[in-house]
Amino acid sequence: MPDWMTATLASIPALLWIYFGLGIPWALAVLPRRDWRNRVLVLALAFALGPALLTAWMFLLGSLETPLLRFDLILAGTVVLAITGAALAWHRKNSLPGTNPDTEINRDSGLKPTASTKNEFSRWGRDEKLLLALIGIALVIRWVVVAYWPFTAYDALWVYGYEGRLYTTLGHIPSSIGYYPQFLPLQFTYAQLAVGGISDHAARAVLPFLHLGSILAAYVLGERLVNRRTGLFAAAIWALYPHVGEWSRFGDLEIPLTFLFTLSAAFFLMAWTGESYRRRYALIAGVALGIGMWTKPTMGAFIWGVALLVALELARVRFDWRAWLPRFRVAVWAGIASIPLGAVWYVRNILNGHNAIDLPPGYWLTQAARSGVEFGWPLLALIGGLLFAYMILARSRTAHFRREMTAALLGLTFILAGVLPSILGSGSLNVVENRMKLPEWLAVAAGAILLGAALWQVLQRYSTPYARTLTGKITWALLLALPYFVTWFYSYSYHYRLSFPIVPLLILPTAALLAHGFSVERVASWRLVPQLLFGAVLVALSVPGIVAPLSDPNAGSDWLWTDKLPDDIAKYRSGNEALLAVVEGLQIYKGDHPGEILHVVAPGVDRLPFFFPGDDIRIHTAPTRLSELEGVDFFVYGTPETRGAYENIPPQENQVVGALGLANTGFRTSPVRQAWSRDDGIFRYEVFELHVENRFLNPQESLHDPAVPVIFGDVIRFRGHGIGGDTFWPGRPIFLQLYWESLVPATEDYMVYIHLRDREDNIVASWDGPATNTGDGRYYSTLVWEPGEFIIDERKLRLPDDMVINPYEAITYSTYRLVVGFYSLSTESRLAVAIDGQPAGDGFTLDERILLLPAPPS
Repeated sequence: MPDWMTATLASIPALLWIYFGLGIPWALAVLPRRDWRNRVLVLALAFALGPALLTAWMFLLGSLETPLLRFDLILAGTVVLAITGAALAWHRKNSLPGTNPDTEINRDSGLKPTASTKNEFSRWGRDEKLLLALIGIALVIRWVVVAYWPFTAYDALWVYGYEGRLYTTLGHIPSSIGYYPQFLPLQFTYAQLAVGGISDHAARAVLPFLHLGSILAAYVLGERLVNRRTGLFAAAIWALYPHVGEWSRFGDLEIPLTFLFTLSAAFFLMAWTGESYRRRYALIAGVALGIGMWTKPTMGAFIWGVALLVALELARVRFDWRAWLPRFRVAVWAGIASIPLGAVWYVRNILNGHNAIDLPPGYWLTQAARSGVEFGWPLLALIGGLLFAYMILARSRTAHFRREMTAALLGLTFILAGVLPSILGSGSLNVVENRMKLPEWLAVAAGAILLGAALWQVLQRYSTPYARTLTGKITWALLLALPYFVTWFYSYSYHYRLSFPIVPLLILPTAALLAHGFSVERVASWRLVPQLLFGAVLVALSVPGIVAPLSDPNAGSDWLWTDKLPDDIAKYRSGNEALLAVVEGLQIYKGDHPGEILHVVAPGVDRLPFFFPGDDIRIHTAPTRLSELEGVDFFVYGTPETRGAYENIPPQENQVVGALGLANTGFRTSPVRQAWSRDDGIFRYEVFELHVENRFLNPQESLHDPAVPVIFGDVIRFRGHGIGGDTFWPGRPIFLQLYWESLVPATEDYMVYIHLRDREDNIVASWDGPATNTGDGRYYSTLVWEPGEFIIDERKLRLPDDMVINPYEAITYSTYRLVVGFYSLSTESRLAVAIDGQPAGDGFTLDERILLLPAPPS
């Protein structure tokens, strides 16, 4: 059995204990007695409560800054918690009578428990069994894929996977950790502790449980608001959505957050639209909201959704406070229940000196798409609703048929006119240019008003009380999702996965329409061939989502059954080639220095600590002085990460980045030496070995040390030079090394000029620029030179290829000289030169006699 499968299976028993052994007793303890027979509901809640209790207990242990995150202590705590939950459930079982869950569900919905609806809750159709099988196949494939891969996604390497490794290594949560909450990282820690050490595959075994939880929550949302068939369609659409299949293996927060957002929404809407157990459902919704906040701060958009519902309800009852109060209480109960787990991490961050919440850098807001593509699910629901309205109107054949359908179609036309231009241009690299413009927004607004008014008329004139009640519930669900959708659309629509938490809510109208249009009875009444065709359509629509996890943009689609990725290093390298080059080089260094802690400064290279959880990898600091790097082994400069970390620091103030220009001089006085680098087309990393004390060593490499002191402006001393030849011709490069010593701190950013002059002091060629200029924006500004420091400034002098040299003039003016000096970048005034204490103009002439020749024939 491959190692990845062995590690995954080894952690499964510990996870089964949490999700089932701990979660189910507490789910039974908090659910109304009548809901115990609803196994999907129980499991969905168990999959939230089990890991929530686990991580809360681990947080208490880990916050003590002592190594108490041990598997035996964690397990003992969960056993006590499970016994407590079981005792509470047992007490409720013996003190409360059970009721028929089908009758209660229908009573809560405001519908009569007709034979048809009872039949929907008691009988599974062939197409339903097929959908369950397709979901099952998708889950099996995703489980294998998750088990096969280690962490490779950026955010998983940067935060969640790294923190799981760190806590496993240290046995506690360092106070330096801030940013995202701990619902997922602590589960990764638990799974690794269960197998005795760091293992990506053991940690990632958590992911399929949370993925299954999101499917169960989608089912609960549809089942409890509408009926079982709607729940199944909602769960199937979510589970088989290709984007979900693609993202299921990465170990990010969006699928767990979808689980908790949907579960909280389901219980909140059960309390909001129901008549019984409103406080209990509201409290459960609040607990799920708190777990979501314990997962990611964007769950806070749920709170804005609740606030929107409360405000609209007040308007709906025409500010009748008594009529408004019952639903207001639902919101209050949910809010109170969310506080304990939902607030603890953010309070802890403040107490430890961190920001309560860290928002993404402003750059990402500029990348939000804000295009018609983001309206995919609402458009699907609108088109489905229009078809449903057409079927109602077509049967009625009233005088209003043509008018209302015309208005509806006109509204849809306006909406499509508003969203299609940006949809058709969605492949453009210019995100800003492809955003929806004001005329398109006006078209969408006009279309929404027309279409909404037409569908409202249809609903009021022709629909049944059942349809009106159902429409009301779905409308509340969509309004609950609206603040999240607006926030995502405007600020975070640079990636589809960030919309996941509200996708089940957006799916709900489509699922309800499908459940009505393709009811169990209707499908069962078809002949065999139509049923087979319907099944074939379901399979065809499901295949993309089922096979989506098998495709990797870097490894292709055959990695699972070939040996192209024989080990985790090869898997890490897939899509992270440049990063792995850094990792492997540092691991070689660690192997040569056993028992030593590796000290690396890598500003902004967020993923690097993942591979060295026990070492000193500094990614949150951006040092600007070489003295800050004393005792550090390596400095890693990453593009674009490190460049971004330094983007607000002028190069004239950044001694560290400027010193990188000294790396390639090859002299022993250089404080940095480029050890290796790698560019994979997306990321580029340069690794520099540090010897910052070397900058104070006198360069013995000088071949032409002046016999007397040469001082520029009492600031810089010329200590000699080296040159690679004394014969120039067009196109030939000549390397020149200039040796400087800093005497006192400079008050100006001085540039170096190098002039090639003839014997009449005419400038034949010139090369100006900052000291140690590397051509990529880095240079070692004189403003950061320290007294006593020696700087080696290496230059490549090259005459232009098209320069014409007359052989006669070259012989006549064979006495050419190189003159060097400094001038201020801001004022262009030159520094005066003193030779042996005597003024000597503003330039120093090197002692070589330069010969200038025409370019040799090619």
